[in-house]
Amino acid sequence: MKRVFLALLTGCSGIDVGFDDPDAVAPDAVWVEETLDSGPAPAVDVLFVVDGTGSMAEEQASLAAASASFVAILSEQALAWQLGATSSDLSDEGVLRGDPWVITAEAASPADALAAALLVGTDHVPPSSGLDCATLALRDATGQNRGFRREGAALHVIFVSDDDDQSGEVLGADPVGAFVTLLANAAALSGQPARASAVVGMAPHGCDGSTGSARAGTRYLDVVERTGGTWASVCDVDFTLVAEAIGALAADWPVVYALQAQPVEGTVSVTVNGERTTIFTVDLDAPAVVFAAPPGPDAEVKVRYQLAEEGA
Repeated sequence: MKRVFLALLTGCSGIDVGFDDPDAVAPDAVWVEETLDSGPAPAVDVLFVVDGTGSMAEEQASLAAASASFVAILSEQALAWQLGATSSDLSDEGVLRGDPWVITAEAASPADALAAALLVGTDHVPPSSGLDCATLALRDATGQNRGFRREGAALHVIFVSDDDDQSGEVLGADPVGAFVTLLANAAALSGQPARASAVVGMAPHGCDGSTGSARAGTRYLDVVERTGGTWASVCDVDFTLVAEAIGALAADWPVVYALQAQPVEGTVSVTVNGERTTIFTVDLDAPAVVFAAPPGPDAEVKVRYQLAEEGA
């Protein structure tokens, strides 16, 4: 966060001076302005892991059709996002699909690129090992997923399946616990959240809908609950909740802006990108300006106030 601290002007302070002291002089009021940069948009890497077994034709088609709305919602969140997709087939080794295999907002048509990447096919041989395949994709043992994971970026893994996870070959006897640990390690390394969401059949009985039926994705839902993600029904493939959950990563934007000196109460004014705002409070003890909502990415925040006297 960039910060500039300027003394602006001096003038009459309005402080009363006793008339019994002819030598007393009212001290000049000192006004300062601090300019702060809120920093760039939070970065998030979104990995889709899609079941490619024979029963997923309708679900994949519906998923691809929802790509445009998913990308639109992400764009509205003012996140620096990028997307990748792989299958839940271990023979694919977690390699990201498509060209480009890392989809960004700068792509010629990111919604179309995502739709193509999500159509992983339906000729995959069970078991459907989503947790194992996500692990392979994130570890990038083949070196073919270069550019997907960015330093300092949050991570959101989205599983899409009409069955429960059947992993174990990569993650061992407790794939849920092992994958949750993997996400925790990713969060510790990046300093940003790492979580999972799922588009699966609901517990405990699965679902039936316009895209067919699905068994309950119990393992996936367990990972979702333990990592703070969200879920949607694969029988509807409504991405709204999932996309909004990814946007919630923006909650890590700063709302507290520390000041370099203590202001006089009632003298603080704030502009965001040149526009005056009153949606803030002042913590005189800190001292700091506290916004009710984050100013947003790359916002220029200017705080002007009268400098309090020492000991006041």
